[in-house]
Amino acid sequence: MMCGGLESITKGSITIDGAPVTGPRTSTGVMFQESTLLPWKSVLDNVLFPIEILQRPRKEFLHRAKSLLSMTGLEGFENHKPHQLSGGMRQRAAICRALVYDPDILLMDEPFSALDAITRDEMNDALLDIWDRYTKTALFVTHSIREAVYLADRILVMHRRPATVIADIKVPIPRPRDPSAGETKIFNELCAELRGMIEHSHRATRKAPAHA
Repeated sequence: MMCGGLESITKGSITIDGAPVTGPRTSTGVMFQESTLLPWKSVLDNVLFPIEILQRPRKEFLHRAKSLLSMTGLEGFENHKPHQLSGGMRQRAAICRALVYDPDILLMDEPFSALDAITRDEMNDALLDIWDRYTKTALFVTHSIREAVYLADRILVMHRRPATVIADIKVPIPRPRDPSAGETKIFNELCAELRGMIEHSHRATRKAPAHA
């Protein structure tokens, strides 16, 4: 959340497109672990909520909001309330909300972690389709190795404590990607490599002497 300007930076600095992050940016889209949709608003009104907050003309973004809903399979659900949607549908609406004002970067904090395995795979495919169309820069946090390899162009592997980068890996899998990528040799070799790094990091943490 430091990259989004929602938490104070404790050490070092963060820049986006050469500009330091000193607080919330109107050109940053954010997705959380939960959809955080407003329960009293319709799906369409939830998607357009950032436009309301930014005090921009609603009618100028209405077509974009409806196009995003259609692209993510939510056409016909514009007037539904969040409780009438499945978990995956709510997260699709949250993606639309994050993209409606055309941000230059998308921050995603384990957005699919609460979903079942099948729905999570569907959401990964939907996200790739959105990326192919909009080519947004996205910073995606996940604990799933396969999800990281499937979605990313670049993977930063983090050590638990302290939270430091222990590896910076480029993913040599071409785009566009589809589920068949997960069956390839290079995909599974990279997953195994990442798993080995993480296990080694965990073993090193357990063996480290405790400080008095």
